Amino acid sequence: MSVRARLKRDRLTRLWLWGSIVLFGILLYLCTNPVVWQSDERLSAGTTITLDASSDFLIVVDYDLFEDAPRRFSDMAFSLSWLNTLQQEIGPVTLMDSEQFTEAELDKYRCIILTHSASSHDAWVPKLRNYLERGGTLVMEMPAGALRAIASADGKGGLRNVQNITYATALPDELQKALFSLDLSNRTQIIGSAAPLDDSTTYLTIDGIPAIYAKKYATGHVITVEFNYGMLLTSLQQGRPLDDFSLRDFHDSPAFETSDLAVTGDMPYDTPLADVIERFLLYGVLDRYFPVVGLWPFFDGQMGALLVTHQESGMGDRATWMPEYEATFKATSTMFITSPTKITNEGFQTFRQYHTEPGLSFDLNQDAQAIAPLGPLSFSPVWRRLTLSEQTDDLKARLGENQHLLSSQAHNGHWDAHYTRPFRALAAADFKADASYRAPNDKSGYAFMTGLPFLPLDINGKIFNIMEFPIAFPHPNAQADAEQLQTFLEKSAATDHACIGITLEADLFIHKPNLDTFRVWKNIYRMASDHHHWVTGILPYFRFTRARFNAELTSRVTPSNKKNRVLKIESLAPESGMTVMVPASLGEMKFVEARRGIHRVREDVQLSDSLTPVPVSVFGFERMLVPLSKGFNAIDIVYE
Repeated sequence: MSVRARLKRDRLTRLWLWGSIVLFGILLYLCTNPVVWQSDERLSAGTTITLDASSDFLIVVDYDLFEDAPRRFSDMAFSLSWLNTLQQEIGPVTLMDSEQFTEAELDKYRCIILTHSASSHDAWVPKLRNYLERGGTLVMEMPAGALRAIASADGKGGLRNVQNITYATALPDELQKALFSLDLSNRTQIIGSAAPLDDSTTYLTIDGIPAIYAKKYATGHVITVEFNYGMLLTSLQQGRPLDDFSLRDFHDSPAFETSDLAVTGDMPYDTPLADVIERFLLYGVLDRYFPVVGLWPFFDGQMGALLVTHQESGMGDRATWMPEYEATFKATSTMFITSPTKITNEGFQTFRQYHTEPGLSFDLNQDAQAIAPLGPLSFSPVWRRLTLSEQTDDLKARLGENQHLLSSQAHNGHWDAHYTRPFRALAAADFKADASYRAPNDKSGYAFMTGLPFLPLDINGKIFNIMEFPIAFPHPNAQADAEQLQTFLEKSAATDHACIGITLEADLFIHKPNLDTFRVWKNIYRMASDHHHWVTGILPYFRFTRARFNAELTSRVTPSNKKNRVLKIESLAPESGMTVMVPASLGEMKFVEARRGIHRVREDVQLSDSLTPVPVSVFGFERMLVPLSKGFNAIDIVYE
């Protein structure tokens, strides 16, 4: 071989060798820092629902007026927000579409609510007048046309943007000040009138304009809600996006968090103002015209709930130490697990043993957790992100057929840039409960202004059958957090009666071992127990709440006499631990006793006994709690 040939061969050999080294280096770099391929998410929009419960309350909506793709947030149909108010406070409620309402018999309902979408049907006037003449109570949200003429002001002032609540009767001064400080800009709109309605009673004003007022009609009453109540409740509970349904960019990065939707500014997060508004309407307004009777939202008459959730944080089987400790005092919790998971079958068996519910800690394409290699080998230069449905299917496969996957939580509270896209993904994956909404890391509390779970709305105005459990304390690790939580529990026991959500990481003491942090964690459970709060995870609370919704509850007052009145209640309680809440007074008459009516235990045995009530104050509205037995209950509440 000639010298030239050898030199050419050597150059080719060196070129091949260095090329192989470079190629191997590139491949090694890509395998350790892989290219991540995005996947298309499966989505499911909000749906229409109707409910036919045995209840005193009827909500009417008109689905024909709902838009599938409104241009702005303020163009949404918010009527189904009323369902949150009634289910949170009452329990069972009937929900009808306008077509059903046209043919419906109204005699069994003590209160009918015509939401904004259903408050402009002129043809219903004769039907509603007959209902009022029989003593019914009618609530109309921003009525129009002939319905406005029944018992509402003229509305000639037109639709207006608003700033603040300026008057609310019968609320304690502290709550009034909190409501007055709430900025209503872009959260609702009001209809103004040329003059107040004659012989009406005003209960709430916004910017000095009567916003909730009532007037007698025949033997019944009409209560007019002149502002977009559903829009306000949705803005507070579910959050307020920009008009194009995108989230505000508070982080100067592609990452969005659920807290970006929360009430912003200098608002205190220590009072659930959405709950204040709901309970003011029910107990401060409606209760003046008929006794509002509802099922208490907490198991066994507890004053509130501490909802305990954990992030597994990739610890695998080592995460079981928290449920083991909680089991020592019969508490339950929810453990959110990343997918793909390191937990073995033995680890899942431990969760089942200690009644800890496994949920999915899902990744919305912002964390490097839910990814898988593109191909059979784990050492791969190209990976792909798992969709929420794929993460769900992977965890379901690990759980097996005997355990359902009910609950979810967004990892680190990360959310999508679009208002409801994550809920659409959760609906497609068939989740029934979620705990992604949480307060900012630097400001614990009721960032979403509610201390109770709610059903979110899609932009089409329809509802997601997903119960959202907001987290008030995302990282209660320091002594200051424990002191703040102590204050929240005290207020909840005395007046707020809330479900306070907390999240605790399973690796809390690995990265930052600290004795004070450990003591804080242990004291949280003791504080909740001392303040008569139900320490629970999502699954037991969800099941109890669904049982409340599916219960039956009706009431009526016997004809009054000079000495006493009797409120007769009939309820079918599908689960034990249920409690009925009744007014502490009817007009000038005060609660005297609660006694069980004829209660059939067997066909040949009947019981009649007294019940032991518990007084409660709900934001200053005095109520009484009366325990129910599982099954049918007939109870007489006596007032003198």
